Amino acid sequence: MSSDELTSQLPGVETTMDSPGVFAALLKMSKSGKLAGYQHAVGESSAVVDAHGTPFDSDLVIVHSVEGVRFSLRMRRKFPAIFMALLLVTVWPGLPLTDSFMFSLGWYERLMGDSIETWMWYLPMTVFPIPFVWRTAMNKSRMSAHEHAVETIEKIQGVLGV
Repeated sequence: MSSDELTSQLPGVETTMDSPGVFAALLKMSKSGKLAGYQHAVGESSAVVDAHGTPFDSDLVIVHSVEGVRFSLRMRRKFPAIFMALLLVTVWPGLPLTDSFMFSLGWYERLMGDSIETWMWYLPMTVFPIPFVWRTAMNKSRMSAHEHAVETIEKIQGVLGV
């Protein structure tokens, strides 16, 4: 599922509290350890809390308006970018290591000879799985962050709900 589909599935909370009351209640929850990563700028109508995902975390954005409290998920970009860079950067150093290891085995040189070089099988074996690994990690992160967001919203509903 995409991020937009998961965000549209997040429930809202109907409340009769005004913005200062909503964010004061959320701050109280945060100080008692029930709302991890709470961040709110005074005077703003939105706040952010942690939505823990595996392997990448997201932010649960909380917006208060006249209709009530609405939520959306926004994945943090720093660690996925580092993960992608590591996936790409670690492919090439493995080639000379694999090549030298394989040639240290006597049978590899006799088997391959001059017909197939190591890069011809090593690069497809290491590069082709990268999109699948990436997609799996992103989907797993979105789903687990969504589950944590729903749990957090249930806690918030218990405090703010009508």
